[in-house]
Amino acid sequence: MNIIFLKLRQLIEESPAKRDRLVSGALIAAAVFDLLSLLAVLLYFWRFKEFVVLQYNIYFGISSFGPWQYLLLLPLLGWLICVANFLLALKVYLRDKNLSYFLSFTALAAALIIAAQIGLLVYMNL
Repeated sequence: MNIIFLKLRQLIEESPAKRDRLVSGALIAAAVFDLLSLLAVLLYFWRFKEFVVLQYNIYFGISSFGPWQYLLLLPLLGWLICVANFLLALKVYLRDKNLSYFLSFTALAAALIIAAQIGLLVYMNL
């Protein structure tokens, strides 16, 4: 396990992608949106004791109920996407900058989609 963390640390320290403004800016913005999503879930849903709306479908209406803790999976998914894309962007930066940019902005797009989904779920549960 220590070897994995050592390799990750080495990858982060040695990659020139961390100095590229497009890569680092997009990934910092994605991390901020993921953090805001987590805070929104915690602030709006922590006092719910009953089930909340977890999923809404435009054809059938509410399609899933559950405990509010299930909503924490959305920001967790955003963080996983952000970290995975950040590590891949660092890894492939020297070989293909465009792919590194694509990975960074994909993490940002996923974070924005998750934040919008949480915003709509907050609206549905008011």
